[in-house]
Amino acid sequence: MLSNCSKVSSKRVIAIFVVINLIIFSYVATFTTYIIPIAMFDTLALLSGGLFGGTVIERFTNQKTNGESNGSEKNSSGDL
Repeated sequence: MLSNCSKVSSKRVIAIFVVINLIIFSYVATFTTYIIPIAMFDTLALLSGGLFGGTVIERFTNQKTNGESNGSEKNSSGDL
C-alpha cells in the first residue's frame, strides 16, 4: 500500500490504521464530553511515528545495501 512496487507493506497498513484512530480520538476528545486517556493518545502517536519511521529507515538501508553491491561489481571488473 502506498509503495512504488506491487507488494503491500503491512507496516504502512497498520500505521495508516493507527493514524486514522488517532484522528478519531482527537476529534472525540476535542468536540465531545468524553475524555480520552492521555496515555492512550501518546501511545498511538508514538506507535504511528515508529511505524512510519521504520518504513523510511528500511527504505534507506535497502538502497544503501543495493548501492554497495552494485559498486563492488564495478570495482571487481576493473573499472574505477
